[in-house]
Amino acid sequence: MKSLDKLTNRFDEILQHDVEIKLGPKVIRRGTFILYTVKDYVITIHLKTDTTNKQYDIFYPFDVKLDDKSITCDYTIENLMRRKNDALYTSLQSVSCNNKSNKFLDQTLKINIV
Repeated sequence: MKSLDKLTNRFDEILQHDVEIKLGPKVIRRGTFILYTVKDYVITIHLKTDTTNKQYDIFYPFDVKLDDKSITCDYTIENLMRRKNDALYTSLQSVSCNNKSNKFLDQTLKINIV
């Protein structure tokens, strides 16, 4: 099963559940998972919080890991590269460190069911 299919099936299962979204060790969103949409390469997650509704855009992950209480979207360079290539890895690592325009690059995003 493809990563996107695994992800959307799991999203269907966690609708109406309380979740927290973490990028690395930092919690960036909390709320009730009420809706998600997929358009092009972006997945928009809609969360209902105590005061308002929030939406959060994430890109298709390089890899998805599922367990009973969480979804892990992996954006690390190691998962982008399927074969070992030290020169390419070093080059991508330097671009990742110098270019902070994409906060997901070389990070993992975790959606925990609370």
